Amino acid sequence: MSLLREIRLGPVKTRNNLFLAPLAGIGDSAFRIVGAKFGAGLTFTEMVSANGLVRRNAKTFELMRITEEERPAAIQLFGSDPVVMGEAAALCAEATGDARPDLIDINCGCSVRKVMKNGAGAALLGRPNDLFRIVRACVDASLCAVSVKMRLGLSEDSIRAVENGIAAQEAGASLVTLHPRTARQGFSGRARWGYIALLKRRLRIPVCGNGDITRPQDAVDMIRETGCDAVMVGRGAMGNPWLLADIVNALQTYPGPAGESSPTRTERASRALEHLELIISFKGPERGVCEAKRHIHRYLRFIRGAARVRESLMAIKTADEMRERLRSLIDE
Repeated sequence: MSLLREIRLGPVKTRNNLFLAPLAGIGDSAFRIVGAKFGAGLTFTEMVSANGLVRRNAKTFELMRITEEERPAAIQLFGSDPVVMGEAAALCAEATGDARPDLIDINCGCSVRKVMKNGAGAALLGRPNDLFRIVRACVDASLCAVSVKMRLGLSEDSIRAVENGIAAQEAGASLVTLHPRTARQGFSGRARWGYIALLKRRLRIPVCGNGDITRPQDAVDMIRETGCDAVMVGRGAMGNPWLLADIVNALQTYPGPAGESSPTRTERASRALEHLELIISFKGPERGVCEAKRHIHRYLRFIRGAARVRESLMAIKTADEMRERLRSLIDE
């Protein structure tokens, strides 16, 4: 019995139930295109400031860009004011071309201080009534489906996943994604999948599980153990898009064995070069080669002499030098 399936979210249907997580500073269009190519059924932008969007900030609009290759795709908004969030959602829904989202996602999980100090991100976890108002404002202002990505709570003594999930559902959300760690935990400790199962039992809408999926078997286990409708992969896919393809295969062929790819040095360097070219196509050679370094060393971290290769890559200044270095690795 295959575990791979499409999910209907309002007017949008995902390609499958493997989602690529929003990753600040990482999840740009190039990253999402690679993720979709390797099988992600829904992708998410980096988080976009509702305030910046309403103020027509140019850098904010740049984060909204979505190409056809990465669709269906969600724009993830963060903010604390229901009115501003509603205005931002309306602007998203009214956008055309490469600024038009298929879904609007509300960030209720970011624990970065500058986000939380303004009452946004994970700060909303302690205010389910405000969360309800924000979701309702976005639902009322947009024809797009609205989803929520959240954590367990602010800390161990304030876990409110079910309460917040119900608030999102009753406000009209079409999907809730739960990363079962507290904001205070960050990425430390283990993700407690039991809370995903608890949330799934309490909600009528689809639930997506997120956290500690680093092997295809992890995705199978999460669905089997929690009953969640979808799984979301974030850090595990950085420099390792093969994980996404392996998960799709594992879900599709369940209960067969969940195999894992073993890409060669040449395959890793070739994919890194393709990712570099994608980034440059969006951001130009100077900015592109700088931002590509966040990704490329991860593609190569398992090859022989990885530390030496990483050091040489970090010293590179131009796109042509980076291309030449990667091609040399392909030809070795």
